[in-house]
Formats: sequence, structure tokens, C-alpha cells
Amino acid sequence: MIGSVVALAALIAPGYRLGTDPRIEHGEVVILVALAPGVLLVLSWLIRLTQWWGAARAPARHVMVTAHLAQSGSAGRATAAAHAVSAAGGIDTSPKGYAVWLTVSGRTGGVLHQRVVWEPWLRELTRSRQATVRHGSGVSVVDVAGYGRLWPASLTLRRRPYGVRLIPFRKAWGLPKENSLSHGRLAYLFLLLLMPCVAGAVTQGVWALLGWWVAYVVASIAATGAWFGIIPPGVFSKAARRGRAPTTS
Repeated sequence: MIGSVVALAALIAPGYRLGTDPRIEHGEVVILVALAPGVLLVLSWLIRLTQWWGAARAPARHVMVTAHLAQSGSAGRATAAAHAVSAAGGIDTSPKGYAVWLTVSGRTGGVLHQRVVWEPWLRELTRSRQATVRHGSGVSVVDVAGYGRLWPASLTLRRRPYGVRLIPFRKAWGLPKENSLSHGRLAYLFLLLLMPCVAGAVTQGVWALLGWWVAYVVASIAATGAWFGIIPPGVFSKAARRGRAPTTS
């Protein structure tokens, strides 16, 4: 994560210099439009890292945490529709989870919800675990006993997140086996973002811009994925599909 953010920050200055190349028509305007999301992402990450630093220095308290796969609240209706239009089973209609939320239960009885950055050992948290939580600057850093530290990927919420269905890991099967997204989808997204720059490099002969754009797109995708704590999708069990997902454990 840190590597992708540092790489993105390092690519901003050379990108602007390439945009001033006289061979590129309206180069400065085009490059500024392209750089705007990257600059915003780097600034957002700097704010988040400051939050992490503040939370990690806060006093710790003992809690119980339960890991959940998150699914869009509208995914259930979309799945039902897909079953209706594809009786032959040509569409993969299995409900998927795309991120991990923790429910944090303390001795006071209150429950907090915290989305976290994916770690490979998270798939082993199929039951509630003892942990310590440090809360500060609106986020919570969680240390799970016997495993390690989980960094926040959202603000800490005292309510269940809107539009999200939370399924405890114990009610899911096919949990992620690797710390990566679908290679096919990533390749499709990469090619989609690459095509405009390829066309510009071919017509105007500025191949250095193409090399810079490839690095910039890769760093942007990695930094954006880490921002949302995205993981490879897990698959929900039949029991979890039928009932309403509990928000605490």
C-alpha cells in the first residue's frame, strides 16, 4: 500500500513535465485532468496515514471482534434477477463479498463497525476473537491476539453501514485464497485505461508519455484498491443467503 502511494506521488511531477511537451496538442490541459485524481488520492492517503498514526498511539482496551464479508445491499435482488433470466446457469449468480468489516464488542455492551484493510490471515477468523482496539481521529486500529494488526479502511461507525449486508465468516464458504483481485477484471480495467494514451502516443509519437501512463495507472489502481480494503470475493453459504445477515456476533 505504502509503495503504491509513494510511486503515485513520485509520478506526478514527471507527468506534468511530459504534459508540457510541444508535440502534445493541449498537453497541459490533458495532463492536469489526468493528474487530478492521482493528486486527490495521494492527499487522501496522507490524511488517512495521519489518522492511523494518531489511532495507533491511543490507549488500548480489550474487546471481542468478529470478521464479516460485506456485500452490497442490492446484490440479493440482482442475484434473483440473474437466476430468472439465466435458468441455464450461464451466469455466476453466487453472492459475493468484496471487503471485510469487523464488529467490535466491548464490556460496555456497545458495538462498533470498522472496515479493515485485507490481510491474508483474516480468512482464519471464522469465530469471535479477543483483540485490543485503539481509537483515535475517527478510526480504530485493531490488534487481534495471536495474529497481528488490522488497519482501518473507513471511519469507525456506531451503526451498521448503510447499503451493506454483513455475513460472518463462519456462514461463508470459499473465502479468498490469495491477496489479489480477479486478474481478468484487473487486466480489463488496465487495458480500458491504457487505450486513450496508446492512441495519443501513436499519433503524436510521444512514447515516453505511454511509459509514464502505464506506471501511473498501475500505481493508481493499487492505491485505490488498498483505500477501500478490497479483497478477492468470498462466496456466501446457502444458509446465509436465505436469512437476514446478523450485524453482530
